[in-house]
Amino acid sequence: MLKFGKRSGVCNFWAMMSLLLAVLLVAAACVPAGGPAPQGGQAGSASEAGAAQGPRTTVRIGSWDSGEALEPFNNAIAAYESANPNVDIQLEAVPQEYGTKLLAQLAAGTAPDIFQVGDGDVAKFVARDVVEPLEPYINGNNPLDMDVFFPNVAQFGIVNGQVYYLTKDYSPLVLYYNKDLFDEAGLDYPTTAWTWDDLLTAAQALTVRDDSGQVTRWGIQLPDTWGDLYWLRGILPIIYQGGGSVISEDGTTVQGHINSPETVAALEWYVALFKEHGVAPDNADLEALAGVDLFQNGMVAMVWTGRWPLKDYLANESLNFGVSGLPTGPAGKANVLCWAGFALNKASENKETAWDFLKYIAAGDGAKEFANYAFTAVRAIAESQHLDTDEYNAPIIADLENVRPLPEFTNPRFQECVETPFKEQLERVFLEDISVQEAMDAVAASAEACLAAE
Repeated sequence: MLKFGKRSGVCNFWAMMSLLLAVLLVAAACVPAGGPAPQGGQAGSASEAGAAQGPRTTVRIGSWDSGEALEPFNNAIAAYESANPNVDIQLEAVPQEYGTKLLAQLAAGTAPDIFQVGDGDVAKFVARDVVEPLEPYINGNNPLDMDVFFPNVAQFGIVNGQVYYLTKDYSPLVLYYNKDLFDEAGLDYPTTAWTWDDLLTAAQALTVRDDSGQVTRWGIQLPDTWGDLYWLRGILPIIYQGGGSVISEDGTTVQGHINSPETVAALEWYVALFKEHGVAPDNADLEALAGVDLFQNGMVAMVWTGRWPLKDYLANESLNFGVSGLPTGPAGKANVLCWAGFALNKASENKETAWDFLKYIAAGDGAKEFANYAFTAVRAIAESQHLDTDEYNAPIIADLENVRPLPEFTNPRFQECVETPFKEQLERVFLEDISVQEAMDAVAASAEACLAAE
């Protein structure tokens, strides 16, 4: 049974490190790569080659995880070391200020051989030349068949056509719904055939107000990051479902994308859920109710979020809920991932052994340990867990086929140049008297100037 942990912060943790990354990694880019060429080892399980007599090799792996989330690391390390007695795997867990410390280590040339990376920094690390390209290893003497992965998940480790990362864990966005509240309202449960109109109609029917007009229950809670609804990642599926985009595929142009008619119309639909229809709690509501799980307390009938609260929902015996994929927009279906992966440090002096262990935890027997705590990217492991038939996980797995690439991957300065002004201008739409079109025109102008200023 999957033991889902609390929200890992993958989707927002690295956003806070953007400016620091740009400064510190300049020095890191000058660190010599070193290390031997990839060779040897066994693909599927802990390598028997490592058991040969010889000097001990130490491989360091860095992670921001803590507590229960370290169990798969420890279990995988124990099994790997048992099969490879000449290898020492040192886990360096840094739950506090992981990003700051990792960036300082990279700049000093003292970073772990393998380190955890959040999706917001995938392109940045590649641009600064501190992560090792993995294709020479994937196609080398100790190969890895990339077909073992779900392709829409594996793509998150690819930058500029090259594989740089292997997946640790991930979650698409999903729709949870309270079955009892739907039953009371006489409404059919959400399905994958739901449209935006279906979602709005249900949210309106499920929203309850008292005699003074104050909302006592909202129809839906929309994606937020730590109570902030101006979160581009959470809104991206709506933009894509509406046929919009935020930046060109080559990462050079924002004008005509983030302010296109399709993107503006999608954002207008999103904003109307709050300002016109009043079916969702806004930032002020979330701040006033900070610390309250609105879904578990019956204060919202639906919540659009990731898989991270599933463990808590399942533990609540009084909560009768279901899970559905996201609705279909005017342009069809779309979803995004919150993703974390592992990178091989380009400055590592033990690349052969580090690659063997990386492959073991990402695609071999070690990956089975991580699959007990989060969604696995390995098809065969997911099938062995029967995720495609489990009522709570099947909708999440099924929606993987609708996952789109993240715009952060198109340009290492995306967060600085696009995401930051997007947040600022969307906030003005909510708090000031400006239109979505005006706001997105301002984002486009600001982003173009920022991207042009190398």
